[in-house]
Amino acid sequence: MMRTSFIVFFTFFMITLKGFSEVVPKTYEAIPTSTDIKIDGKLNDEAWKSANIAGDFIQLEPVEAAAVTQRTEVRVLYDNTAIYVFARLYDNRPDSILHELGNRDEGLNLNADGFRFAFDPYNKRQSGYVFIVTASGVQTELLDDDLTFDAVWQSSVLIDNEGWTVEMKIPYSAIRFPSASVQTWGLQFARSIRRNREYDQWTLTPKEVQNRLMYWGTMTGIHDIKPPVRLTMTPYFSVYAERAPRFENGVKVGNDNSFSYAGGADIKYGIDERFTLDMTLLPDFSQVQSDNKIKNISTFETIYDENRPFFEEGTNLFSKGNLFYSRRIGETPSLFYDVPYLLEEGETIDKNPDKAKLYNSTKISGRTDKGLGIGFLNAVTGNTYATVNKTDGTSRKILTEPLTNFNIFILDQQFKYNRNVFFINSNVTRDGKARDANVSTLQGSYENKKNTYRIVGSGSFSHVTEWTESKQQKDGYMYYVSVDKIKGRSQFGASIETANEKYDKNDLGYNFYRDYTSVYAYWSLIAFNPFWKYFRQGNITPYLYRAGRLSSANKLTELTAGFNFFLLANNNWSAYCDFGTSLEDGWDYYEPRIEGRFQRSPKSGFGSVNFTTNYNKRLAFDFGGRFTVIKEWDYSTEGFYINPIFRVNDKFSLKLENYVDFYSKSRGFIDYNSADDLILYGGRAITTITNTLTGRYLFKNDMSLSLSGRYYWSEGFYSQLYQLLDNGELEAMNFTDLSAYNFNSNYFTIDLVYNWRFAPGSSFIATFKNITLTDDNNTDFSYLENFNHTLSAPQTNSISLKFLYYLDYQYFVKKKA
Repeated sequence: MMRTSFIVFFTFFMITLKGFSEVVPKTYEAIPTSTDIKIDGKLNDEAWKSANIAGDFIQLEPVEAAAVTQRTEVRVLYDNTAIYVFARLYDNRPDSILHELGNRDEGLNLNADGFRFAFDPYNKRQSGYVFIVTASGVQTELLDDDLTFDAVWQSSVLIDNEGWTVEMKIPYSAIRFPSASVQTWGLQFARSIRRNREYDQWTLTPKEVQNRLMYWGTMTGIHDIKPPVRLTMTPYFSVYAERAPRFENGVKVGNDNSFSYAGGADIKYGIDERFTLDMTLLPDFSQVQSDNKIKNISTFETIYDENRPFFEEGTNLFSKGNLFYSRRIGETPSLFYDVPYLLEEGETIDKNPDKAKLYNSTKISGRTDKGLGIGFLNAVTGNTYATVNKTDGTSRKILTEPLTNFNIFILDQQFKYNRNVFFINSNVTRDGKARDANVSTLQGSYENKKNTYRIVGSGSFSHVTEWTESKQQKDGYMYYVSVDKIKGRSQFGASIETANEKYDKNDLGYNFYRDYTSVYAYWSLIAFNPFWKYFRQGNITPYLYRAGRLSSANKLTELTAGFNFFLLANNNWSAYCDFGTSLEDGWDYYEPRIEGRFQRSPKSGFGSVNFTTNYNKRLAFDFGGRFTVIKEWDYSTEGFYINPIFRVNDKFSLKLENYVDFYSKSRGFIDYNSADDLILYGGRAITTITNTLTGRYLFKNDMSLSLSGRYYWSEGFYSQLYQLLDNGELEAMNFTDLSAYNFNSNYFTIDLVYNWRFAPGSSFIATFKNITLTDDNNTDFSYLENFNHTLSAPQTNSISLKFLYYLDYQYFVKKKA
């Protein structure tokens, strides 16, 4: 009934909304200059008098094609080394301009007005640079939607009684552009007025389209500029001190103190105007953010975010085809957890590194004038050894991960009308008789000329070689096809995906599921503009999903129907909700952990509600909840969260995230008795609470002190033992003492970081880390008791100081001249 009501509701207001205005692309002529321009946010340089003015902005948010509330004027100049932009952003309430301070690249998340300058040097309408400056002076740059793109450029802002101004200098060494003598670039200007959630553009890009660049204007007048030699180097020097507990037979007997220092460099070299070599030598990742560890009792591994700068930046091209999970490079050695079982009598573990040592990594990427993107990434990790002490005072080494070479290569051809074809290959080669893997994907995407419909098709092939007693090889495949309507207020689509049981891309990517065929279909009704009196935007999407076991005559594993909707209110509150139910019992082939066995999964219902309040306010909240119910098992999960965000002032902010989840009478795998071929399940109650406090103080832009403290507690209490029968049913067993399977996991981390960007591209970073990890099966303690015990548990503390300095070849050439 609820679903029907929402469909009727959205259909009604969709019919009553006004149509879009016709979009007319604009043209702007940039003017060359030979005089120096001082980047100070002031329009007092003589050169600006000759520049053309781009104005007549139009509103995109909240009302598409409406008149703007504030006027904007933009000027563009260029010389032999850089492109210059000056924008006057008028505001009749200059005292209300929001200007929260922030670190570099945080401009999209700050409570601050902003200006963006976007351009496509190749004018292919498929890829573009975006440079953003907030009213507080925070710089952010993107390549397409890739926030990991990093460049060194200059900007300055001023707030006055007419509004605010921004002046920018973007050197040619920061971008790629063709070598033609006369050039035409795609062009877009935009500004955001945060207090009104207003977003204005120079040339309107309709909300209903997916490729916004198709509607950008053009910039002419650029001639006789030459791509410079693009060579930069960022050497670093770091020192690291650590104090870690030392254990014998599970009991702390003291602490080990260690000190180390390291040096290396990141190097970028423009092979030509289109391709860039990016290399990191002897990298140091001791300062990266601590992982948000969890207690994982599922059959699938935990996937963590990438926090290492080299693998964050410029890897967007390599993400195509979903073959690349960069955390595979330098991950935990494959035999790390086996070392205790490889000890001989009387031996003890001295050292057992939890990460493979990365020697170096190199990226080459770029795109030809005809739209062919080429990318290559290589990384090498060295032999990783555990050191164990023998009873006679000597020691020996155990190889936990051999020397490994990682490669990924891609060819990505772009065509008109947002069409493309790409081929990507990943290869992992390990030294000696170890596992090797090779995976390739070919994918094509076709859109009609009006960019209304899209067809996507892909095929993937994997080849894995493993050594046990002899050489073993397996070949797998996967294919995917989708058809979607991607433009307009009514959007819909369907897809099918199939992978056989031997498809495996886990050496450099990850795939949880194999041996399946899945079908997904959806229909979205979208309101891009305000409707009725209360809402600015909204959408509703009913969907249907079915999956089956490929090798078992497509035996049903899941059949789910549901719908979700999103609403953004005029007061800037938002809501996102998702509800659904499984229509049939499914069959789970993963939880039993034994190949060929399966478990029946009874029908279930689920839902979630999520709300955000107005982020413009000093105090804002994210809050919501979720549930899952399996009536047959009397099983339920309930979870809720409330995350207050307190902006004390433009320099100081705090956020406290609180997540609580309860799992009642859930059932899951706990053990396998190989002697009797018994798969054992446990009935359990699980409570998980996560608290994360993040705070940040900005002394000024590009100088900050940030804190992230996280406490994670998960407790599981087992009360019933089940045997998995051959028919997939669970049969209760008369066994009452399951305390050995209980778990009580407490993970506490602190990351304190001082970051000073003292010059363009150059930084001094100091970090302090505290890590406490405890796991036992004592479920008698409350949340507060566990927290107190964790604070007094053995902990690892570390301090790291790192100095990075950016060197640009162009600076030395200019100085010499």
